[in-house]
Amino acid sequence: MVRQRDVAPDVAIVVDSSSCLPPGLASKWNITVVPHELIIGDRSFRDGVDIQPSDFYRLLRQGEAVPTTAAPRPQEFLEAFSAAGKHCRNILCLTLSASFSVTYRSALAAVEQANGKLPGSRVEVIDSRAAAGASGLIALAAARWAREGHDLDQVVTRVNALLPKVNLIAFLETLYYLRRSGRVSMIKAWTGSILGIRPLTELHMGEAKVLELPRSRARATKRMLELMRERVGQAPVLVNVLEADSPEDALDLRSRIEAEFNCRELFISQFTPVMGAHTGPGLLGVAFYVDEGEWEPAPPA
Repeated sequence: MVRQRDVAPDVAIVVDSSSCLPPGLASKWNITVVPHELIIGDRSFRDGVDIQPSDFYRLLRQGEAVPTTAAPRPQEFLEAFSAAGKHCRNILCLTLSASFSVTYRSALAAVEQANGKLPGSRVEVIDSRAAAGASGLIALAAARWAREGHDLDQVVTRVNALLPKVNLIAFLETLYYLRRSGRVSMIKAWTGSILGIRPLTELHMGEAKVLELPRSRARATKRMLELMRERVGQAPVLVNVLEADSPEDALDLRSRIEAEFNCRELFISQFTPVMGAHTGPGLLGVAFYVDEGEWEPAPPA
C-alpha cells in the first residue's frame, strides 16, 4: 500500500499545554497548543507562554511559588478552533485525560458554544486518556496521519486505536508536591519524603498507579528501562523522554535509550509549569509505543 505524504492536510490538530510538546515540534507539525492557566499569588500566567519552565522551577525550588492550576476555558478552545479552521476544514482536539482535569469537558463546551462561529468546519474532541509526553506522542501521530492525507474520520479511528498502546512511566523526586496539590494522601507524601523513595509510577488509559518504590534515582532509572525493555523488546519504538528541571538526567537517559533500543524517533520534552506544579522538580520519565511502520520519523526539533 502506497502512503500519501506531504499533501496539504485537511485536519488540524489542537492540544492543551499539558501535552508538553516541544515548541519546535508543535510548530513543524502545525499543532495548535491551548495553554492552561497557572496562578501564583495574585498573578495569572498562561502555561508556557507567560512563564517558562526554567523560571518556574527556580521559583518552586526556592519555595517562592505555591501555584494552583486551571484548565483552559471554553472560549480559549473556541479561539484555537477558529484559528486552526482558517487552514483546515476539520479539527481534531486531543485533551488531557478526563480523569485528572475538566479540560476535556471544556473543549466539548467550546464545540457546543460555537453557534455558527466555525462555518464549514467540523470539530472532534478526544479524551487522550493520557498526559504529558504520552499525549504529545499521540498528537504527533495524529498530525502525521493528517499530513499523509487521511481524513478526519480516518485520523480519529487511528488515534483511538493508538491510545491503549502508549506507555508512560516516570518517577518523582518526592511526593511532596503531589500531596500539596491534593493528589495523594498526607501519609503517603510523608512516607515518600522521609524514606527518600522515588515512586515509580505509570499512567495508562486514564489510570495512574505506583509500580515500585525505588530508593534512589539510579535504581528508579534502571527499573524504568527494564520495564520498557519487557514491553517492547527489539521492536522499533517512538520515544519521548520526559523531564522536570532534570536536563542532565534526561540527556543521559536519552543516550541510554538510543544505545539500547531500536528507536524510530527519540526526543526530550520538558514538563511545562502546569504539570510541574503537581509533580515538582526532579521528575524523569519516558513515554513510548511500538512503531507499526505506518509513518516516517518527525523532522528534528
